[in-house]
Amino acid sequence: MLLLALLLACTRPLASPGVLVVTIDTWRADHLTRSISPHAWRLAQRGTRFTDAWSPIGLTTAAHASLFTGLLPPRHGLRGNNHHGYTLEPQFTTLAERFQAAGWDTGAFVSAWPAGPAGGLDQGFETFSGPSAGERPTAETLAEATAWLEARRRPWFAWVHAYDPHGPYTPPDRDWREVGGGDDDKARYAGEVYAADRMLGPLIERAYESGATVLLTADHGEVHDEERCGWQHERSSSEVVLRVPMVLLGPDVPEQVIDARVGLIDAFPTLLRLAGVEDLGGHQGQDLLGPPQRAVWMGESGLCDPACAAGCAPPGFLGKDRVVFGPRSVLVDRPGVGHEGDPTLAPHLERYAPPRRDPEGGDAERTRALGYTDPP
Repeated sequence: MLLLALLLACTRPLASPGVLVVTIDTWRADHLTRSISPHAWRLAQRGTRFTDAWSPIGLTTAAHASLFTGLLPPRHGLRGNNHHGYTLEPQFTTLAERFQAAGWDTGAFVSAWPAGPAGGLDQGFETFSGPSAGERPTAETLAEATAWLEARRRPWFAWVHAYDPHGPYTPPDRDWREVGGGDDDKARYAGEVYAADRMLGPLIERAYESGATVLLTADHGEVHDEERCGWQHERSSSEVVLRVPMVLLGPDVPEQVIDARVGLIDAFPTLLRLAGVEDLGGHQGQDLLGPPQRAVWMGESGLCDPACAAGCAPPGFLGKDRVVFGPRSVLVDRPGVGHEGDPTLAPHLERYAPPRRDPEGGDAERTRALGYTDPP
């Protein structure tokens, strides 16, 4: 009887409509597939899938700040994670604050400390739940999110964050075997993605079937063996780090595939419009479902490590790469090295400012616990 009750709870419609943002940490764009993320793939056929979606930076706090403010890192100021000493300042308006001002309930349920309030990502969320250090199981995050959603009796805006694909890769055995069970990091990473998809899929489907608008995406991807410093994301500005999966579902979202270039910052105006909440401007985003307007995408590495990028100077946050992805070419600007790639893209760099300072403070112990090495 208990099992039957749980199954019925997973399929029972939610009592009120809402907007759900789901982010899977470190999820590569090439891992939104029928075999590795079957729930997400199936749901994508019922809404809009974006094949050319981008994050501006390969770090959790800063990337989520862009998602929730509609601003690139040079505008909102976060060029690293909260444990690097960066936090979103109160003068920047978040999606949660816009929904809260419109009278919606707001709740966030995250699975790792870099997505937490220390980085200012709690702005506008009346309820914010997450670990005070390190990470917690996605199942725990989902249980809290589900209980909160089931208790809503008026429109709601919610964010659910899973950390599974972030290193170290330790997928449940059942999920690792589903993707082939190979004895290497690629197989283990795929198993982590499969696990996150398996756990999140039913909640996303339930929200969608209840009339909610749902955005499913990632903060950034991951370098595997494509680069000298592989199996990380914070030291790279490459496509495998900055390109992300993105799926949009909802009553007013058509079933289609969009190949036009879009970014995390575009969620801001899109979700407000779909929810009928006033967009007061002040962001850099464009409607995901509007006419294609973006020919290039600009981003940056999390930091610069001379062991990965020979000659970069200074090391750390001030020496990070800036990158411009054009329609068919790329330009990288590396302090101490110069421009590498297509020089015709150089004018775009003038609109993407380099960091002006190294962060203050930071928490080395938490950084190491999360699998990061200290900034060089």
